[in-house]
Amino acid sequence: MTSGARPKRVLVVAGEASADMHAANLVKAINSISKEKIEFSGLGGDALISTGLFVPEFHNRDFAVYGLMGLCEQIGKIFSALKHFKRMAKLGSYDAAVLLDYPDFNIPLAKSLTKMGVPVVYYISPQVWVWREARAYKLRRYSKSILTIFPFEKDFYKKKNIDVKFVGHPVLDEIDAYLKTRDMDKIKRSFNIDGRDKIIAVLPGSRRTEIKYILPVMENTCLEIKKRLNGKVRFIVPVAPTLREDDIYDVLSPENKGLFELVKGQTYDVYSVADHVLLASGTATVEAAIFEKPMTIVYKVSCLSSFLFKNFIRYKRPIGMVNILLGDKKITEFFQKDAVPEKIADDVLRKTTVEELKKIRKVLYAGESASVMAAKEVLKFL
Repeated sequence: MTSGARPKRVLVVAGEASADMHAANLVKAINSISKEKIEFSGLGGDALISTGLFVPEFHNRDFAVYGLMGLCEQIGKIFSALKHFKRMAKLGSYDAAVLLDYPDFNIPLAKSLTKMGVPVVYYISPQVWVWREARAYKLRRYSKSILTIFPFEKDFYKKKNIDVKFVGHPVLDEIDAYLKTRDMDKIKRSFNIDGRDKIIAVLPGSRRTEIKYILPVMENTCLEIKKRLNGKVRFIVPVAPTLREDDIYDVLSPENKGLFELVKGQTYDVYSVADHVLLASGTATVEAAIFEKPMTIVYKVSCLSSFLFKNFIRYKRPIGMVNILLGDKKITEFFQKDAVPEKIADDVLRKTTVEELKKIRKVLYAGESASVMAAKEVLKFL
């Protein structure tokens, strides 16, 4: 960097908890590889902020959207943030942008940034293979580079003559770093685990509008499990960074607020001690698979979203990412009307095998650290 020249500035938009963690590792990778100083700012959460390299212009806990109702609730904040980023780009504040998933926000933003000459790297491609496939062409039009974290996504884009790069899943980097320093005895002591009770990890999602529909089903499921096991069970909820404990308590029935043990910032510790994981569909299924934990997937949305999904979306494959990666429903899924507490409890208490889950790590690895591969791609445009 020549004397007097300002550092390069990168806009980072990570609207959800998992994207925030991946963005944090990407920012650290870019910082370690780059020979010059780079400044990062944008929309992110606690993980990005904790790097000490990122200046938040907006916190992602205010932008976690789930379904059509969630979008309506947050529309004012979304338009305000979009307007802000466009204004800053017009002022020349960004030399490049890294946008992670979050398509309803990031695709319009990518369009505006491209028009203003800001190169966009779209990291963690949105699930255009589920619905609204036309967005794939928008991604090509408005991105200098599209980076995917699932191998089947590359095949999807290739069929549309769209060039993408599979960089592997960054959660592999994050879990491997955790496992290198994990102290199981210390973790068990911190949770006061003595081996007498079954430990079930409960992950109802990372967005307030998401847990509104999913958590009540899980609550009733856990009550059923507790009854069947004569109380010899503990339910531990690792609260997502985009949520507060009150977001969980507000959804629970008043008489059941003591049913769950809520912890913050210890998701991997909870996986480590869990005998079974009861979780919403999403990145959590991949994490649990890498920890090789038996799991049960529960997913529920509003009646309107369910109607649209059934009648306007042609996607008919499994909803759990771990099942998509395995190419079959190896993990039981309970979606919408099938999400009956008694049936879910049956699955949680059934003896299950995790042998198939050992394949996940190999499927998600692209030959090098995902964060490093993505960082090298971003640096091409700086």
